[in-house]
Amino acid sequence: MEERTGLEHIVEQIHNLIESENIQVGEKLPSERYLKDKLNVSRQSVREALRALELLGIIYVRRGEGTFLADIDSHQLFQLIGRYLIRTKRQQDEIIEIKEMIEHHVKTKHDDENMSVYDDDNQILKKIHVLLDKYSRAFNS
Repeated sequence: MEERTGLEHIVEQIHNLIESENIQVGEKLPSERYLKDKLNVSRQSVREALRALELLGIIYVRRGEGTFLADIDSHQLFQLIGRYLIRTKRQQDEIIEIKEMIEHHVKTKHDDENMSVYDDDNQILKKIHVLLDKYSRAFNS
């Protein structure tokens, strides 16, 4: 079993707090002081975890206003990761093949050739399709 670092543990606790308090995209997260007390860690540890989440595009900070939950789907991190993951034409073709498999699955599931992945009710499938699309586009940029 892989051992987690203190940072990973704090990030996970912040995630759990976001879930338990049902914080939505654009809503403010609790203050650093609140997180420090709630998670029973130092303020520096909270700041480090928040910086990591900001780098990942999960949160954003407005100076003087607070920390907010971001819409991660619009973050540029996907293109950056894509440039490192998808390095060859073959890998890009494989990404496109997986996207087409998902699209075919949705059309078959609904017995409708005009059905789009984005019209399907499977939210995870949509997210995977969007990610694959972003990774594919990153290769071309």
